[in-house]
Amino acid sequence: MSPALVDDELVIGQRRFTSRLLTGTGKFRDLEETRQATEAAAAQIVTVAIRRTNIGQDPNEPNLLDVL
Repeated sequence: MSPALVDDELVIGQRRFTSRLLTGTGKFRDLEETRQATEAAAAQIVTVAIRRTNIGQDPNEPNLLDVL
């Protein structure tokens, strides 16, 4: 890979990302599969469907934020 591509950061506002890979959480069977896929991808940006997941509003259910 050329040095120009390696040093080409994605900048959004004040945030800098070294990877342009974005992954989503909507297609996995459960939170463990989501965690494994997100970790394997090493993506720095993950999209989440807020309406379809628990992000803390139900303390008796697994929390997506715990695996991300």
